[in-house]
Amino acid sequence: MKDLKLKIKRQTEILGLVISSPGKYQIYDFEEMFGVNDLTIKRDLQELRGLGIDIHSEGKKGINITSKIPIELLKAIIPQYIGIAVNQSTYDQATSLFISKLGENSIAILTELQICIDQTSTIKIKYQKPEEKAIEERVLEPYCIFQGDKHWRLLANHNGVVKQFLLNNIKSIEKLDKKFKPISQKQIDEIFGTSFKCWLGNERFTVRIKFLPPWPDRIKPKQYMEFQKVIENLDGSIEYETVVNSLNEIAAWIVSRGEGVVVLEPEKLKSIVIQTAKDVLKNYNE
Repeated sequence: MKDLKLKIKRQTEILGLVISSPGKYQIYDFEEMFGVNDLTIKRDLQELRGLGIDIHSEGKKGINITSKIPIELLKAIIPQYIGIAVNQSTYDQATSLFISKLGENSIAILTELQICIDQTSTIKIKYQKPEEKAIEERVLEPYCIFQGDKHWRLLANHNGVVKQFLLNNIKSIEKLDKKFKPISQKQIDEIFGTSFKCWLGNERFTVRIKFLPPWPDRIKPKQYMEFQKVIENLDGSIEYETVVNSLNEIAAWIVSRGEGVVVLEPEKLKSIVIQTAKDVLKNYNE
């Protein structure tokens, strides 16, 4: 099983690198990169062709893909690669949005990022936020790829600050020669441990929320946070307690639930929920 996973990971990364840089790579480049012999790389190319990908080694012209890769094939390849290399559950909606935005370049972005994460290589990306026209260059230390709020995201260090970047907004990636010291899995878990959805921050807030019927039947089966406590009351309600890094993020979620969800503490969260609800109502005031 391990050999099969390594093969799928290697073949997908070969595919991504060739999409990113047509003609740049020869078979011997991949031999050195993946620590295998030329026959293995040739078999990899043959198996990719068997999937319906026109990938060929063309001598001095390097390795190229000679026709467009079908979207349905990308939808099959990317979740498979994510499940092996990124070590996250696959989320079809996030993957569909990713492919819809970037097309076949989605697999190039994904594999290039994961290779640089594996090799602890600093990268330079061209990044464009949807609300901005300008494309910015940013030098990052990439830590991991994760899914949050229906998007695939990159956790990375930018100028000494840990931030997240939407993969959909990455235009290109350049691997730099500079190496970086990776953070541990424990540190990554701590970063995400208090994130209710996808906000990253150093603040910590203990929150208590009361759910009135019929909400308890919907809430109890779910694990919203790694560390959470649920108390069942005699009146059928439940009290939910956890620690989050953003009151605004959980406030938006509470407002979206509607009637029957009551903030017990902190007071600041109550105020944010009330103000958020008032702001929403303004949209409907004549």
